[in-house]
Amino acid sequence: MAEQVQQTNFDPQIVFELVNRIRVLESKQNLFGEKLLVMNQNMIEEYNKIMKEIKRSNTNFKKVEESIGNVKTVVRHLSEEAGKFAIKEDVKILEKYIKLWDPLKFVTENDVMEMLDNARHTNRKSTTNAKSRIDK
Repeated sequence: MAEQVQQTNFDPQIVFELVNRIRVLESKQNLFGEKLLVMNQNMIEEYNKIMKEIKRSNTNFKKVEESIGNVKTVVRHLSEEAGKFAIKEDVKILEKYIKLWDPLKFVTENDVMEMLDNARHTNRKSTTNAKSRIDK
């Protein structure tokens, strides 16, 4: 049996309409592809911006952590030093002893030497005056 090739006559208007539809679909597909490409580029740019911002934030966060660590160290040091401070009762006891001893009336070595010199000088005058009275 011989194969029969069927030939159909297409109406040129239908063919023209199909070609136009295919062109419209191709242009829509091209437009969609361009929009998709632009969206991808924008997404990549936004991703890069976000990553830079995250890196900056991480750097700032690390600096803040370091600062907090420094503050903790200082506070720990201050609390250790505060433990060495005298309490109120100790200060009052010292105040009572200071008032009792009255260190403002203490004499320095130079003051004692001056007092001795004055006493010797006064003693010499009195002995010379006594001798001169006896002689008279």
